[in-house]
Amino acid sequence: MSKKNEGGIYQISEELRRESRSIYNRLKSIEDDANFIEDISKELFKEYPIIANERCGVWYVKPQIAHAQTVYFKSTDGHHGKWSFNLRRANTHLFDILAINKGCIIVDSTRSGKRMPDSFSRTIPIWCSVWNMAIRNITMSNNYDQWDSSVHTPTNIVSESERLQIEKLIPQFVNILLASDIDVKWAATRLLRPLRPIWITRDQHLTIPPDFTNVEFTPIICLCASIAGLDAANSMPFGYVQGAADDHELWANGLTPHLFWKHRLQLLADRDYCDERVEKLIAREASAKSTLNYMSDGGFAFVRNTGLAVGGRTSGRPPECWSQFDAIINCGAPEYESNKDPALAARYLFLSIPEGKRGQIALGKSIPCALAFVYAYVQRGARVLVHCSQGMDRSVGIALAVLTQYFDTNGKFKENSASEITKLSIQNKLLWITTSRAKANPSRVTLKQVNRHFLDYL
Repeated sequence: MSKKNEGGIYQISEELRRESRSIYNRLKSIEDDANFIEDISKELFKEYPIIANERCGVWYVKPQIAHAQTVYFKSTDGHHGKWSFNLRRANTHLFDILAINKGCIIVDSTRSGKRMPDSFSRTIPIWCSVWNMAIRNITMSNNYDQWDSSVHTPTNIVSESERLQIEKLIPQFVNILLASDIDVKWAATRLLRPLRPIWITRDQHLTIPPDFTNVEFTPIICLCASIAGLDAANSMPFGYVQGAADDHELWANGLTPHLFWKHRLQLLADRDYCDERVEKLIAREASAKSTLNYMSDGGFAFVRNTGLAVGGRTSGRPPECWSQFDAIINCGAPEYESNKDPALAARYLFLSIPEGKRGQIALGKSIPCALAFVYAYVQRGARVLVHCSQGMDRSVGIALAVLTQYFDTNGKFKENSASEITKLSIQNKLLWITTSRAKANPSRVTLKQVNRHFLDYL
């Protein structure tokens, strides 16, 4: 074959590959996966709330059926040989949901070549086992003698050898949990039965609603949205993309789950105009200074009994915000005009911290300013809001600095000296935030800036 023909074939194959993963095919795949999630939840698990696993899981749960809270079980915590239980992803808010509903559905997806994500096959099983053993260990009641703390994994995905390797690590993960500031005794009051994962995939799911009324566990139903296997995918009238929502920063061009579901019919009406319509939608939303990512910023949450709250942009919206807070620190979110009023200068601080990598240095430089501004308020126990656009990263970093500098281990005001601030104390204050606000998910760089400020890390 001539080089010219080889080049032509390569070019055609590349064009076909790009077409198969076009934004239209991705959005159609997400729509199809979400229909499966809705059908299964209605047919089999009407009584359980549907909770998206951050980050891509939020694309697959239609807003009208989604629980207000999300969870964050990271696949990397379940990667082979790197199994871990991360205190930052302890997902303690899930216990209140389980106390009310006696179970839940968690939604996620996976890329081509896998039947379910590692977050389902390993991370959630580890999480269940660690919490079960921790609750059993701290509870003296005889009711917990038979409390199952085994690691339960899908046998068709995780080998028995790997399961046993994971199970050997559970006691040390439990010790880490019990040594932290997370209130395990409180979690124990929310559970009547031990946690246990149940897995449902599109190629192997139930047709008759199961009865969990008398079982000896609290079901955590791991519902995978993706179709696994080329045969099923090829039967679709469009180019199905398994795990279509993964890495949405690389393909969505600014489109968010909220905007997609709001404008779904318009965006998917014509394959040939999908890209153009997405582009126009994003431009229109931006020019109108729409909320884009702020519609689901989760409001705000007070961090324990400190009077300090962490939230998204909408939590700083006037005039309501001033009836709820005595002072506000805006960590770079678009400002509401009336908050710029000079009369509010003593109560409102804007920190120019760009989102993403551009804000790394700015956040570190902003910490002294934030600490100086907030001092008088936290000293007298006032209510202070620290917010950014979504209340996930920048605001968490600034709030962590405030907690580290001005609060003791009981959540009371105390101006801590340099000798009293350690890496462990900073980690424990971070746990206060992540267990109070489920959406809090600071980047490693943000945490490094906070550590550097207090510990002079280089």
